[in-house]
Amino acid sequence: MARPFQSTSVLHRLPARLASVLRTIGRLGDTQGAKVYLVGGVVRDLLLHQPIFDLDLAVEGDGIALARGISGRFHTSLTVFERFATARLKFPSGLRVDIATTRKESYALPAELPRVAPASLAEDLYRRDFTINAMAIQLNAGQVGRLIDCYGGRKDLRARTIRVLHPKSFEDDPTRIFRAIRFEQRFEGTLEANTQRLMRTAATTDLIDRLSGPRLCNEWFLLFGERDPSRVMNRLSQLKLFRFLHPQLRYHVRARRMILALPRVLSWWTKRFPTSCLDRPVVSLMTLLEGVSESILEEVIARLMLSKEQAKKVRMSGKKPARIFRVLGGSHSLRPSEVYRLLTEVSDEALVLLLVKAASGQGVLRNSRTQRRVLRFMTQLRGSQTTLRGNDLVQMGMEPGPQMKEVLTRLLDARLDGIVRTKAQERAFVQACSMRAS
Repeated sequence: MARPFQSTSVLHRLPARLASVLRTIGRLGDTQGAKVYLVGGVVRDLLLHQPIFDLDLAVEGDGIALARGISGRFHTSLTVFERFATARLKFPSGLRVDIATTRKESYALPAELPRVAPASLAEDLYRRDFTINAMAIQLNAGQVGRLIDCYGGRKDLRARTIRVLHPKSFEDDPTRIFRAIRFEQRFEGTLEANTQRLMRTAATTDLIDRLSGPRLCNEWFLLFGERDPSRVMNRLSQLKLFRFLHPQLRYHVRARRMILALPRVLSWWTKRFPTSCLDRPVVSLMTLLEGVSESILEEVIARLMLSKEQAKKVRMSGKKPARIFRVLGGSHSLRPSEVYRLLTEVSDEALVLLLVKAASGQGVLRNSRTQRRVLRFMTQLRGSQTTLRGNDLVQMGMEPGPQMKEVLTRLLDARLDGIVRTKAQERAFVQACSMRAS
């Protein structure tokens, strides 16, 4: 085992306030006789000069007691997970800090959650997925900023090499198959030869089938969040991993073209509609599943145990959007009211899917008619309302019921199409409708 070594502290790369918080945490550890370390992905990202959003700490000592002390010092929320000797803090600023007592893990069966027992820092780092995520930075006073790299993680990080720490890594936790692909593509790195052999072997088994829906969903959604999802999808296809979403799911040519187009469309959408709260992983899943049969769609939704809202959106990647796409991109003219009725109940994610269908295989949005109509809907038509409401129609002598609903629908269409523009014109339109009905 390589000896830990001292290097110039990388904590200065953190915002000053965050670095100050970590130094205070180190001093709190000193008062409790505990050694405190920044660990895992945050160390990797600090070495890569990447932004830091959340923190993971490991404690040689009583991690939960330290978490309580930190919570009292900084007035954070605190959630304790006794089974795993971990705690989660959320600071008023929104910063999330996960704290764990250093531990080793054992697995009764592959893919199951592990049993844990107290251990040294070196043992704690050895249980992690890859060497690049198995480094630590000490926070205690006198040692603050000390980099601990027992397994050659920094060397692998410089070489962009993804390497597991032990031969049973993928067997213990098959989600590491997805993580290996994610890091390989994110860092444009390579899998170390033995790691690649172990991963390919694990991918031929049914280990991934043993994962719960939420765990599998989390890994797929993290993959979809990568900057270039096409590279990730190609790798998944090579390893024949789509079968774990559905045995009949294939990464066909159309899906490849759409995944390639997705980043361009998302960039276009974000610039024009910055307040749109897209569920990006769901958009990616919808793009992958576009046009599949209803049975495949429903089985994927069930396998990933999607929420009701996510499932509702993903169902729009089935056959229904094909009709909307044909009408939206057709050469015949559409009145504003027709565009509105076509798209008013379509989620933003499904609108992006329609644009991806139009753009697939091209450097720009190929079907500018689709793009124009979606843009008009988003900027001019969505949220349109009439001046007159149901109460106004009642005061004009109309009885509530289906007829009133029909009149309000026709009134909104007339407003959208510019047939009526003022409240007086709306009244005249309603009166004319009432006279024809009577």
